[in-house]
Amino acid sequence: MPMRGNDLLALLALSALWGGGFLFVRIAVPDFGPFALAAVRVLLAGGLMAAWAAARGGVPPFWRRGRAYLVLGALNVAFPFTLSSWALLTVPASLAAIIMATVPLFTAPLAAVRLRAVPSPRQVAGLVVGFVGVAILVGLGPAAIDEESLAAIGALLATAFFYAVGGIYTARKFTGVSPIESTIGQQFAAFALLLPFVLAAPPVGIPSTGAIGALVLLIVFPTVVAYLLFFRLISAVGPTQTAMTAYLIPVFGVVWGVVLLGEAVGPATFVGMGVILAGVVLVTGAGRAFADRGRPARPETSE
Repeated sequence: MPMRGNDLLALLALSALWGGGFLFVRIAVPDFGPFALAAVRVLLAGGLMAAWAAARGGVPPFWRRGRAYLVLGALNVAFPFTLSSWALLTVPASLAAIIMATVPLFTAPLAAVRLRAVPSPRQVAGLVVGFVGVAILVGLGPAAIDEESLAAIGALLATAFFYAVGGIYTARKFTGVSPIESTIGQQFAAFALLLPFVLAAPPVGIPSTGAIGALVLLIVFPTVVAYLLFFRLISAVGPTQTAMTAYLIPVFGVVWGVVLLGEAVGPATFVGMGVILAGVVLVTGAGRAFADRGRPARPETSE
């Protein structure tokens, strides 16, 4: 399906919004703490999405799949939001955005296990190349290498792993379910899971005006507005072309981190990002799919 100019702008806007999400988290998390930041984010985002759905004709009955949404909310929201928020207490937002590009590297072997299939040599090579890119980024990048930063990198890789598992679980349990229902259901379920942790470890003191502003921007733009753009792209160009955001989010994450937070980047940042994205291309077969689009269709023959 060809991508029109408006669709391309929507794709770039979506990538920019999701890449900027790490920036807002890094600003807000020191005041709120990982649990409270994630909980408030999902509660208000779920409420705004429910209000938007109500204005368009009614809130979908997400409560009918309560148990399934608790699992999805844990895999897709509660665990990754908390882990990435905790990591951003230590590492730059730009580095976090780049590491999130590893999600497809985890998805490929998990999908192969689920289908009882052996990954192809190309996919295995892509996994090796992708994680070599992570090693370059961590070992030669601008962030200091110490126990805290290594633990934060581990938390970000765990975040990518949970996103991969959540995507596979969504494909198994929520095929045919309205994306708006899935979004609302997983947000409210994640809040229910996070609430006990927030009560056990509430924020220390009153958050600053800057932290509150970053949280508001995080809820409105990388969450609500981004999901609306995501739904529009899925309908207009399909999931395959929408998945191109995986290649653009790290770029925007680096740009926002450098321009707005003054984060340091060096040659290793761009080398590591390039190697990771090359691994993703190998694992997903994106390069082959792109090349096939330019080939003439093979005429059908009947026997």
